[in-house]
This record gives sequence, structure tokens and C-alpha cells, in this order.
Amino acid sequence: MATPDSDIRTPFSKGEELLEMMRKGQEFTTQLMKENERLRLRCIQMEKEILDLKENARDWNVEALLQERAGLIEKLTRLEKRFSEMEEENQSFATKYVEITQQNESLANLYVASHQLHSTLDPQEVLGIVNEILINLVGAEEFAVFLVDRTTKELTPVTGEGILPKLASGELVLEEDFLEQVVKSGNAYYHNGQSLHPGRPLACVPLKIKQDVVGAIAIFKLLIQKEGFTPMDSEILNLLAGHAATSIVGSHLHADAERKLKTIEGFMELFKRGDSQPETKLSRNEGPGA
Repeated sequence: MATPDSDIRTPFSKGEELLEMMRKGQEFTTQLMKENERLRLRCIQMEKEILDLKENARDWNVEALLQERAGLIEKLTRLEKRFSEMEEENQSFATKYVEITQQNESLANLYVASHQLHSTLDPQEVLGIVNEILINLVGAEEFAVFLVDRTTKELTPVTGEGILPKLASGELVLEEDFLEQVVKSGNAYYHNGQSLHPGRPLACVPLKIKQDVVGAIAIFKLLIQKEGFTPMDSEILNLLAGHAATSIVGSHLHADAERKLKTIEGFMELFKRGDSQPETKLSRNEGPGA
């Protein structure tokens, strides 16, 4: 049988156990709240870290894109520069191609003209071909061809275009000292632009057979579409001077030879006639006495 003290002690001990359990529950709850607070702080920190990572990633992407864009712009600039250089090179090649084509055409025409020069021995035909070459291939508007007289050693104009009437009328006074100097030196003269002296040509090219100067080509005025002499014009004139000198001198020598041959033939014919007439008279005189 339980005593009153034991009965009193039993509810009291149960109350202490309950208080102990409540105290432990409170401690557990406090620990849970602290842990929850720590986790919440950790979540906030992680969210902040995530936001920072996203921001950094976005900044990195923008910076990478900017760097890539700068690289593409630089590459595009280099390509545009190279394209411009290639375009200039193509333009230069096209210009050179046109120049070479024109030079080849001029040389082909000069070849045909030189062939025509050597295809005839008539002096007038030769001089006419020289005039055509100077007009069509060189672009000369006013010019004259001079030959050195073998007897007087003076320069005599033999053909030309637009200049001989001026020389004959005295409208143009030729600077003969200059032409004689060119003939004596055997060196060609070129002046770009307008002539400094009315009687001085824009170009003067000696006609030479080897080292012997037999005349000169003097150009006083170019066609309106020509601004001056090009290197190709100089080449054509130099080639023409050599061929023209040979053709002109050869045609004149041939004409002289033909003229002398006809003179000799005339004398021979007269001589034959003179020889035949006495024989006829002699035979007639001998006839009656036979």
C-alpha cells in the first residue's frame, strides 16, 4: 500500500519529467530555429552568389562579344584594304593591258607601213607613205621631212604636211641652226608641250643609215587629241627614221639610176643611129660604081 508521500512524489516526478521534456522540446525548437535561420542566411548567400555569377557571366558574354566584334571589324578592315589594293592592281593591270594592246597595234601598223615603204622604189610613193605614218601612227598635224643635199650639204624639205606652204610664203622662219645641230649630232630631240620658238619643232628625229645622217623628220604641231609625245611615239619615230632613211635614199638612188640609164640608152641610140647613117650612104655610093 502506497504511502501519502509516495503518492505526492509520483505526480511531482511526472511533472518534472514533463517539464524536462518541455525544456528539451524548447531547446530543440530553439536549435531548429537557429538552424533554420542559418539555412535561410545560407540560402540568401547562395542566391546572392548565383546572382553574382549570373551578372559576371552576362558581363563576360558581353565582353567576349565585344572582343569578337572588334576582331571581326579589324578583319573586315583588313579585307577591305586588301580588296582595295587588289582593285587598284586590277585597274593597273587593265591599264597596262590597254597600253600593251595599243603598242602592239601600233607596232603591227608600223610593220605593215615599213613593209609598204620597202615595197616601192618610187620616191613620191615612199614620201606619201612616210606622211601617212606620221599622221596616223604618230599623230603629227604639221611636219616636214628634210634631206641633206649631197652637193651643198644643206637641208632641203622634200615632203610634209601643213608646213611647206608656210616655209615657202615666209610665214614661218625655220630655225636652221637647231636642225643642223640635230643632223650633226645624230641625236633625236623631243619637247613636251608647245614649241618654245615658232621655228623650232616639237620633235626632230635624224634620218640615219647606220651612222650616216641623210636627213631629219621635224614635227611642229600635233593633232588636237594628243597632249604630247609618249615613249611609244619615240619608239615609232626612231624605227620610222631608220626605215624611211633607207627607203627615201634608195628610191632617190633608183630614180637617179633610172634617169642615168635612160640618158645612156639615149646616147647609145643616137650613137647607133650615127653609125648606121654613114653605112647607108656608103652602100648607096657604092651601088652605082659596082
